[in-house]
Parts: sequence; structure tokens; C-alpha cells
Amino acid sequence: MAKADSQRDAQQLPLGIALSLGLIMLLGPASIDMYLPSMPEMARQFNTPFASVQLTLTIFLMAMGIGQLFFGPVVDACGRRKPLLLALLGFVLATVYAALAPSIESLMLARLLQGLAASLAIVTVMSSVRDVAEGIIAAQLFAILMTIQGIVPVFAPAVGGLIGAQWGWRMVFVVLALLGVLVFLNTLLSLRETLPVHRRSPLRLRTVLASYGEILSSRSFILPALSLSLVFFLLFFYIGGASYAYQTHFGLTTRAFGVVFGATGIAMLLGAMGSARLVTHCRVELLALLGVCGLVVGAVISTLSALLGLGLMGVVAGMFIAMAALGVAEATLMALALASRTTALGASAAILGAAPLLLGAAATPLAAVAVQTSTLYWLGSLIVIGMSALFFTVLSFLRVQRAGVQVDLRHH
Repeated sequence: MAKADSQRDAQQLPLGIALSLGLIMLLGPASIDMYLPSMPEMARQFNTPFASVQLTLTIFLMAMGIGQLFFGPVVDACGRRKPLLLALLGFVLATVYAALAPSIESLMLARLLQGLAASLAIVTVMSSVRDVAEGIIAAQLFAILMTIQGIVPVFAPAVGGLIGAQWGWRMVFVVLALLGVLVFLNTLLSLRETLPVHRRSPLRLRTVLASYGEILSSRSFILPALSLSLVFFLLFFYIGGASYAYQTHFGLTTRAFGVVFGATGIAMLLGAMGSARLVTHCRVELLALLGVCGLVVGAVISTLSALLGLGLMGVVAGMFIAMAALGVAEATLMALALASRTTALGASAAILGAAPLLLGAAATPLAAVAVQTSTLYWLGSLIVIGMSALFFTVLSFLRVQRAGVQVDLRHH
């Protein structure tokens, strides 16, 4: 086994697999961001409060989060390929149902099914990374997936807005369904089974609970996992308050806000791309620590800019730094957590995927309350969240150093 792992680590980055897995990862963020510009029109067509339409997003996030906890052990027991194909087929059918939904209640049900299908697909992808790669290759593969994920929030709202303005919100879901068909066909033709039968875990409730208990009791896993969850909480807290702060407090138009928000999205993309290169020159735990430190520094700059009356440019500059650092921290913390695992990778990936989404579902309404209280309160909260993430990242870093564990992915 050690020889096989060494040979696997010595291989080049599997670009074809990376692109295929990246295509699958597009489905989650595209399903979140593409229909956002159409929400007001959807509320008018369904003759329902805007909050009811927003609830379709919360349902989707909750389904994606909770679903991963359920499906993680399933893909450890049944393999990756068949559950993944089933998930993609389910996603397509649920998305078509959403496009045809006759009522807001039907749309909520469709989004629930769509979120569950997406959760199965995503947890399978994250598990597959550690099936096919380890060490530096795994970290680079995670960084590529995070880069692809970072592209979607930059362009999806604009693309969805154009589609919705021209053909209506239902066409947005039709396009999502067509994307799902494309991903299904690519997966069918390009991705093979990555989990051999002899490495699978039995699907028994007692075994599943024991597996989750063992994972959650591992400090080597839980410390970077907590850091990662708080990093995502900060991201969703930023997203939840940005529109109100930039447009109401700083007076940006809807179009100008899209440009500014897109710029911070590009920063996260650049950070994720940079981490793929930096990981070849820097120990992963140090890179994770530097990423979270940069996150805090950016939040401090934004808060001080608002406090001292330096205007929008200072706030945006700080958030650009914070989001670039988040791109670095995201991939490295995920790699650091999964590097501690050799078994139950599906369940481990499920925890890493579920916790941020469940926290994200809570972060959005909390951010709305904070930013409506005060823009400074919202920005200051970002510092507190960042410092909390830094606390757990430092503990993780010190644990690795004291244990003398070689998490340097160049030599893993």
C-alpha cells in the first residue's frame, strides 16, 4: 500500500480528471448564483413575498449541507461512479421540475431535491480527489477545484441576469438542466470508478455513527475543519451584507455593485490559483496560517477605512485582500484536514462540505441584521469571525509542529 501511495504521489496532476471533477463542482455554485437576479421577478410572478423566494435558496443550502452528511458514508460503501451518475441524473430531473414549477411551494420542493442531488455529487467529487491523488497532487487538485468554484460567483449572476431578462427566470433553470446533462455525459464517458471494492466501508448505522465519532474526535482533522467552517462563515457573512452596505451606505448602483462584487470574487479566484503554485514551495500548514492571517488583515483594513472615513476604495481594497487570502486558506485547510485521513474519506469530505454550508445558511440572515444595524458593525463582525478562524488555525499549526508530522506536501 505504501508503495502504491508513493507511486500515486509521484504522478503528474491528472488534468483530465481535474477538469471533469471541476465541471461537476460547477453545479452547486451555479444553482446558487444564476437565479439570484431573477428573484424579484419570481416573487411577482408567484404573487408571494420576496422572503418566500429567498427561502428557496436557504432550502437548497440546507439540503446541500445535510445531504452530504448522509451521502458521505453511502459513497464510502457503494463506490463513487454509480452514486455520482445517479446524483447528476437526479439533479437534471429536479432542475427541470424547478423550471416547470407551478407554485412557490413546488419550487421549494424542487430546490430541496436539487440540493440533495448536488450534495451527493459534491461529496463524491471531494472523496474522489483523495482516491486518485495524495500530497502535493491532492493539494493542487483541491486548489483547481476551488479555482473553478471561484469563477462561478463572478460570472453566474451576470449570465443568469441576461438569460432572465431575455427569456424569463424559468429559462435560467432550463440552462442549468442543460448544464447538468452536459456534466452527466462527460462523467459517463470520462470518469471511472476510483474506489476499489476492497477499500469500501460497510453501510451500517452503527458503523456510520462510529465513523463520524472517530472523525470528529481526531484533533488533526477537526482543528482545520473548524477553521475552514469559520472561513466559509466569514465568506457568507460578507455576501449577506455586501449588497446592502455597498448600495445603501456607499450609494453604489446595481450595476456598479456587480462590478465591485465581481472584483472581490476575482480576488478569491486569484488566491485559489496562487495556492496551487505556492503549495510547491511552502508547507501546507504554514500556507493555511498565512491565508487566514491575510483574511484578518483585509477585514481590519476595511473596518479601519470605514471608521476613519476613507471611503469605499479603502473598504473594497481590504475586502480584495481578504478574499484573495480566503482563496489561499480554503484549499489549504481542506487539504490539511483530509491529509489526516486514510479511511472513511467520504464521511470526512461530507463533514467538510456540510459544516460550511450549514453555517452559511445561518450567516446570511445574521449578516442582514448586522449590516442594517451599522456598516461598521458588519465589518467589525468580519474581524471577530476571522480571529476565531485564526485561533483554530494556529492550534492546528502548533499541533503539526509539536507532533513533527510532515504535512509539507512536497515530501508527504
